Amino acid sequence: MMSKLFRMAYVSGAAVTFNRMMLVDLLEEAGKRNAAAGVTGMLLYKESRFMQMIEGPESAVKATFGRISRDPRHHGIIVLLKEAAPKRIFPDWFMALRDLDLPKHQDVPGYGEFLKTPLTGKEFAAHPSRCERLLLLFRKERPPEF
Repeated sequence: MMSKLFRMAYVSGAAVTFNRMMLVDLLEEAGKRNAAAGVTGMLLYKESRFMQMIEGPESAVKATFGRISRDPRHHGIIVLLKEAAPKRIFPDWFMALRDLDLPKHQDVPGYGEFLKTPLTGKEFAAHPSRCERLLLLFRKERPPEF
């Protein structure tokens, strides 16, 4: 029996400030694990904070989130969204990543409303649709480069 499609989004603090190489390593590691589990999604990084949406079979998404919750690179995790999903938003990306600290990403149309918004639960928990809108700003035909 196939597990129903499910998605979760969260924000967390980074235990350390990530440089480009650390983000590349994280992307490669997460991409391999997610591919094996059938999980897709996108990770945003801004000012030592993460926002991520993961989607896939419910059991795989929950297991992936459990692993993230235990990862010492994250702290202060706040779940913003946890729900059944009618379809995948990021169907072709085992893990896409955008470093929003890079100026080139701040030129994405629609990003302006989020430019001064920190990636915190306080800013997004009351309105989870804002989280989804921010992640969707960076969805393109191919996996985003950072």
